[in-house]
Amino acid sequence: MKKVILIALCCFNYILPSFTGRGWGWAFAEERTILLGPKTIGPGWKDNILLEGRHFATAKAGDVVTVYHDQAKRTAQAAFQDPKSWKGVAPEYGCFNVGGPFRMTLTDEIIATLRDRGCFIGGHDYRILRVTLTPGEEFVEKIVWRGPAKQMKPDWSVSAELPASCFKTLKLGDGLRLHASKVEAGAAAKIMDFTWNVLERATDGLPVGPDGCTYYINDDAPLLKLQLAGTGDNIAMRIGGKGYRLDRVGIVQFVGQRSEDLTGVQRAPKEYKLEPGELFHGEKVFPNNWSGNHRITAEPFQECTENDVVILHYELLKDCPNPQISFRENRGKWRDLSGSAEPQWQPLDGTDVVLTFDEQSLDKVKTSGLVVTGLGFTLTRIELISAQ
Repeated sequence: MKKVILIALCCFNYILPSFTGRGWGWAFAEERTILLGPKTIGPGWKDNILLEGRHFATAKAGDVVTVYHDQAKRTAQAAFQDPKSWKGVAPEYGCFNVGGPFRMTLTDEIIATLRDRGCFIGGHDYRILRVTLTPGEEFVEKIVWRGPAKQMKPDWSVSAELPASCFKTLKLGDGLRLHASKVEAGAAAKIMDFTWNVLERATDGLPVGPDGCTYYINDDAPLLKLQLAGTGDNIAMRIGGKGYRLDRVGIVQFVGQRSEDLTGVQRAPKEYKLEPGELFHGEKVFPNNWSGNHRITAEPFQECTENDVVILHYELLKDCPNPQISFRENRGKWRDLSGSAEPQWQPLDGTDVVLTFDEQSLDKVKTSGLVVTGLGFTLTRIELISAQ
């Protein structure tokens, strides 16, 4: 009898690790941390962090990237950007409002970009705490509204009315998935409560992709608005917008757990408190693919004169045969700060770079700010000092 029990336990231990267990109420840690902050994304769309391509070697369509953050201002926005073009990795991820943790659902096209060159997480006015990658199967969906379908007009005049009964199981952390078709360029959704007010700022003009979009509820306020509508057939939500047809609405729930294994995690560079005269202090990599840049807004230069200089401290990367740097105007096409029609590249040899001003370049940085770009180095510090 003891042998039988021992064999049974061995079989159970063998099967258990490979069994997802959802039907039995078990859930294994599947949400994996791929980047640890903090990384401050400050004002003016000047800050970002590169999410390295290695994290997506085994990713598949339907997997979800989640960015957890804090200190978000009311006007905060975010983006998942292609390092090659600086556009969104998909149109719906080029610029969106920040409410709670925000997510990106991977497609085959997005994965191809991520594996090749990673992506920048950017925007303004929030701080990244952690970025995770979760298998798509760890999210389950239940369709709660099946139409009739609504074609959204260009004037935003059409909306679908969803009864309160659709949301009786909705809870904090769940997502509302809008299934769409006939999606046009610039399509956007507006998710409203029963009073025609937006659920929150992030749902006013939510970008709609080829198959729709997903809005995750990570704040008590929008959930409370839905609950105030009552129960049953009372209208609790209105979904409008432009440039798409709303076919179905589902509730998406995460059924897994977060793994605390940090093996291979990417860590954000250490952040420093700026001292007087410092414009930047940290570790910002300018990789060999020309994707690196650092933008400085015009504010620090308002009291500058031609006697002031900018000093850049950096460390050379080991695998770049020809490190270079250039200074651009923080406007439009980033024209060279010198006024030259073509970018003026300076070779780097490991010594500090000193940027001086003339009347023309000083006017440009006071008006629009400065962009530092190049390749083959890690920027560690930028100082603004008087040469007198």
